[in-house]
Amino acid sequence: VNLKNDLNSTNFVGYDKHEIKAKLQSIVVKNEFKESIRAKSENLILIFNSTPFYAESGGQVGDIGSVYNEKNELVAEIVDTRKAPGDIFLHFVKNNNLDLEIGSFYYLKIDFERRIKIRNNHSATHLLHESLRQILGDHVSQRGSLVNDDKLRFDYSSNKPLKISLTNKVEELVNNSIRSNMKVIIQNKHLKNAIDEGAIALFGEKYPDIVRVVSMKDNDKKNILTSIELCGGTHCDYTGEIGFFKILNDSSIASGIRRIEAVTGNEARNHVSHKIYLLDE
Repeated sequence: VNLKNDLNSTNFVGYDKHEIKAKLQSIVVKNEFKESIRAKSENLILIFNSTPFYAESGGQVGDIGSVYNEKNELVAEIVDTRKAPGDIFLHFVKNNNLDLEIGSFYYLKIDFERRIKIRNNHSATHLLHESLRQILGDHVSQRGSLVNDDKLRFDYSSNKPLKISLTNKVEELVNNSIRSNMKVIIQNKHLKNAIDEGAIALFGEKYPDIVRVVSMKDNDKKNILTSIELCGGTHCDYTGEIGFFKILNDSSIASGIRRIEAVTGNEARNHVSHKIYLLDE
């Protein structure tokens, strides 16, 4: 199936909206377009004209959630969202509860609690990146990342393991920045202007002329981070929403490239509580 020739780009509204009414444009089953599909069909891909579901990109996993009909009946559960060439968003469904028909309108609703955890982890990844640059040096650059609702994973260029004393410094800087509750500012800018203003671009990435710039800064406070990065992902509104940041481990994954895994919020609290429990025992 060549979607790009047959369909327009999906209108993504998920930065601002978590639930919308949208028109079903295509149903794809086993690489074939279907006009309609009966209930209890398996492994469908649904394509809508508009969506609040974030498609896996830039290390951030795709959203999951639900599709309802106009009678508010649950039609299907979306288990993953990905992007096809031409910015066409693919909503993956394992099996549908009710019949589906193209041209009909449905209500799309993301799993917002999961999204909150993902966006908190994504904002924490930006703070971690800047903290490593401050403590290890500006030569540190991102070499990959994974952001989901459980944890964050950050690959970076470095030849040396992160000593415990440096790990503590990295965590302290990130947690100070979380407690300072900085506003996360998101703006669209011309690429050249964004780079001139100090925004960090990812190595090897191709960017359009207009880019999305995610900034976290507070000029009045010391010992907190200033992070400005080009990023298409979802983020918290204020850094305080991240709650608490804890590094789980730092390991070598290739020559000159290391990987940090970390958790935030309740996951971080649970991790620390478990460690204290073991010590007490």
